[in-house]
Amino acid sequence: MSTLDHYQLLRDVIFEIGHAGTGIEKPGWVDGYTPLARHTLLYLAKGEGHLTINGQSCILERDSLHMLAPGTIADMELLPLLGTELYWVTFDWYRLTERTEVGRSYRRELTFPLKGKLQMNGSLFKRYLYLLAAAGEKDSGQSHLLAQHYLSDLLNAMLRHAEPADNNEMADRLRLTVDYMQSHYREAIRVNKLAELARLHPSYYSQIFKRTMDKTPVSYLTHLRMNKAKEMLLTTDKPVNDIAADVGYEDEFYFSRRFKETNGYSPTIYTKKQDLNIISLSSPYTDHLYTLGLHPCAAQVHRFMPLVTRELTLPKHASDPWDISRQAFSDMKPDLILCKDNVLAKAKAHINDIAPIIPISWASKDIYAHHQEIAELVDRKSSSLRWMDNHERSSKRLRKKVQALIGDASVAICVSRKNDLRMYGTRNIGHVFYRSLQLAMPDRIRQAQGAHAAGTGFNWMSIKPDEIKDFEADYLFISCETEYDRRRILQYIQTNPYWIKHPAIISGKLFFLDWAKWIVYAPHGINQQLEEVERLLLL
Repeated sequence: MSTLDHYQLLRDVIFEIGHAGTGIEKPGWVDGYTPLARHTLLYLAKGEGHLTINGQSCILERDSLHMLAPGTIADMELLPLLGTELYWVTFDWYRLTERTEVGRSYRRELTFPLKGKLQMNGSLFKRYLYLLAAAGEKDSGQSHLLAQHYLSDLLNAMLRHAEPADNNEMADRLRLTVDYMQSHYREAIRVNKLAELARLHPSYYSQIFKRTMDKTPVSYLTHLRMNKAKEMLLTTDKPVNDIAADVGYEDEFYFSRRFKETNGYSPTIYTKKQDLNIISLSSPYTDHLYTLGLHPCAAQVHRFMPLVTRELTLPKHASDPWDISRQAFSDMKPDLILCKDNVLAKAKAHINDIAPIIPISWASKDIYAHHQEIAELVDRKSSSLRWMDNHERSSKRLRKKVQALIGDASVAICVSRKNDLRMYGTRNIGHVFYRSLQLAMPDRIRQAQGAHAAGTGFNWMSIKPDEIKDFEADYLFISCETEYDRRRILQYIQTNPYWIKHPAIISGKLFFLDWAKWIVYAPHGINQQLEEVERLLLL
């Protein structure tokens, strides 16, 4: 708030203090049932605890400052034996509404510009709270006037300098310690070190960590180490003694005993398990597992896959929010979690202690490399070879039919989404046309694709509407994410001269493709796309 703004706010107001005090326990009127009668300022100078505001719990830590409005239902729990020092001030403030020769009229204000948890640097407001508490202990007119003066100065300073505190501050502190464990799991890590990083008392840190993660810090670290060991058992040929050393255990036999205590089976049994309980965080990889004959216990799925499993609402991209709880994963007791590399960081931040998380590189590998790598991981190489052989036979059969009908005709593939037009190459929606059926592509796509291996590196290029003239082809396939996108394309076809003159539009060889079905880049989805092309071109 600017100096002028806060000057105007506090001009022609008076304050009336209800309570001002300090203590090692919460005041009796903060009881979790009775609405606060006045504006209330709470400051915890020392100690730790919890503050519940209208049913929402938050952390009370040293230097916590909260402003609560009248009508708020608040409760507080202070941890004993931590040298608690709590200050509080309750007050009303009134604004002048009428001034006459006879007298003045004031209106009680029920709101204040600052509310909730606040952060304010410096010792000035602490001194005012001490003076207010001291004045509150005296029952004299002079003390009452002094207290009003102190409160006015305190609120003035707060309006100048206080800012809303980050509600996720405690989560950030815990995340700092989790990140530390994930980076230093090979080392001997003490709870005192983690508590120091979080700037919390060790016992309180352990309590908050257990409440948030459903594990103690020591248990979290143990599970983290065991999952790193599982990852190496699945993806490397290292002997058990080397893996034990890599995850922080000098004694191989102690490591094996801890592994069995944590998982219920030995490291050697884990590598031979044929019934791995798998969770897939990425729908394309769920499709791969399904095609390999595996049914994950939970997964992100696309709607064209006939798989019955527990469907997870998970982010499709790294920037999307992660809303699913840790409990949902731990309840399923997975042996392995599979994901795209672009969501690995988010998955590790939330569930890295629950099971080994193995990423499969998404953009740098094509569908065949994905299939082979996943098959290798889950010991289904023969199933992978069988799918690829069947897919190639189906592609070859349809390729002959299509080429007999359209010869060397060219195909352009356009996607309309998010106010963008995209022309596709050999990956995703272009796979069936350019790789399975080996149809000719526009020159600009061929030039862009030429610098990359098929299915990698180049996916699509963004174009302006008039640039459709640079992508002439005998056939034009368009996929629209939304109805708005479809209407936009129809408008181009009716009004844009370059679209009107496109050879495929002139000859009536324009086809619209279902976005949800054709954006799938996975084996079962591609099989369905092949079938649809056959219906579109041959029937």
